[in-house]
Amino acid sequence: MTAVLSSASRSETGSSRPRSASWPSSIDPLEYGEKGPKSPLPAREVNADGNREPILRRDKSLRTNVNEMAAELKKIMSKGSDQDEQPKRSGQRLQACVAWLVAGPAAPPPDVQRELLIQSLTKTKTLVASVVVVSLTASIVVAMTAAPWAYAWVLAVIFTGGIRIWLMNALLKAYAAGADGKITAPILAGLAYFGVTSAGCYQCVASGQWDLVSIAGFGLASLIGAVSSHHAGTPRLALLLVCLLAAPFSLGCLISPVPHLFILGIQLPVFAAAVIFGMFQSYVVLINLHQSERENRRLAQRDVLTGLPNRALNLKHFDQLLAGLRSDHGMLRQEFMVFCLDLDGFKDINDSFGHAAGDAVLVAVAQRLRDSVRAVDFVSRIGGDEFVILLPAITPEAAADIAARIIACVSSPFDIGLPAPVRVGVSIGSACAPGDGETTDELLRSADRALYEAKRLGKGIFVAHDALKVALAPMADAEMAGLERREKGTHPLSPLSPLPFPSKSV
Repeated sequence: MTAVLSSASRSETGSSRPRSASWPSSIDPLEYGEKGPKSPLPAREVNADGNREPILRRDKSLRTNVNEMAAELKKIMSKGSDQDEQPKRSGQRLQACVAWLVAGPAAPPPDVQRELLIQSLTKTKTLVASVVVVSLTASIVVAMTAAPWAYAWVLAVIFTGGIRIWLMNALLKAYAAGADGKITAPILAGLAYFGVTSAGCYQCVASGQWDLVSIAGFGLASLIGAVSSHHAGTPRLALLLVCLLAAPFSLGCLISPVPHLFILGIQLPVFAAAVIFGMFQSYVVLINLHQSERENRRLAQRDVLTGLPNRALNLKHFDQLLAGLRSDHGMLRQEFMVFCLDLDGFKDINDSFGHAAGDAVLVAVAQRLRDSVRAVDFVSRIGGDEFVILLPAITPEAAADIAARIIACVSSPFDIGLPAPVRVGVSIGSACAPGDGETTDELLRSADRALYEAKRLGKGIFVAHDALKVALAPMADAEMAGLERREKGTHPLSPLSPLPFPSKSV
């Protein structure tokens, strides 16, 4: 009987697995219709072998709780990151406000704005005089009143003024070292200093004593004039400082019960407005002056036609590079190359097509020279069709590669608007420090000598002064024989013989 039941059970379920107690033994058609169960009992699915297995129900409430916890955790983490970034954002806003204060309304070039800022913020002697005068004024008030607020005023003026002087000296040292000093702290110290000064003057008005009011009024008038002169290059900052000085004193005079004191409350703002108007006029004059000086400096150091540095700037930069490459013992720490270049066939273009065509060729050559050298190299035009290139920290082999690139680039045709493209060549002579010289004059003379040899050997080649035989174009047998005589010291242009022409590069 048991065997029959076991067989029937296997034939009904298709498996010998026992039934789960949680599943009904039979399907009630009232609970399970065509569209699924009407009760919350778990559903079954039919596997490939025909078995019915329960699918685990997802606990929607648990999933909702987990999602809420994740969202809450994310919110807490984002709140913490926002709290970490809040000081950074505040600092950025403060720096933006300071940058707006020191920037002028005319938006001058960055180098001009920097010069104006340096002039406004690094007048240490004027600042010291201001601190001394205000401290003396506060000391007089102490002697006349012996009031606690007067003693506090003296201490606050000395403290804020001392901090301001210290910050100004640090900023001046940073600018002298070539670094961009931080201006936020000096600006804030200046605002604190003038705020303390203005508060003390307001207390003089609040005392109701005409002698104290007169001392404070004269002191404020002198400070307002000094600010308009001291900060003429930063008019927005000067405007804020003038308002900070004049507003409390004027307000105190207007609300004071002392007879006729309101007149000073009207007179000082009028005086301050006149000073501010004159200060903005001075700012325009300063901007024009600095821009004219900047343009004159550019014309004095730049070639007007090509925009390259001229002979004067080349010599200055040459000396600076050599000084920077010298060790403490005066020896050069690394190799340094100088190229002297002269165009071949440029005179024919000038004679055939005019100086306008020659100028166009020079401009194009200057651009090709810039494109052919490294970013650290210094290209200059020293006059006519002659150029000088300074190549710091380079080996002779790398210099020869750059010379080959220059010759190939310059030798390409120039399309300058004529019926047909024109061509010019370039000859290059080089000198290497310290082998060919250790000073500007020695290196330029050595490079000039190598350039003359390159022109003599057939043009369009590169000759290094140390060997005078590195050529980038084929040479005739006679030219090779001339080089051999030069190496023996019997050639008229041996390294020890003087140049047959005055040097053009020095």
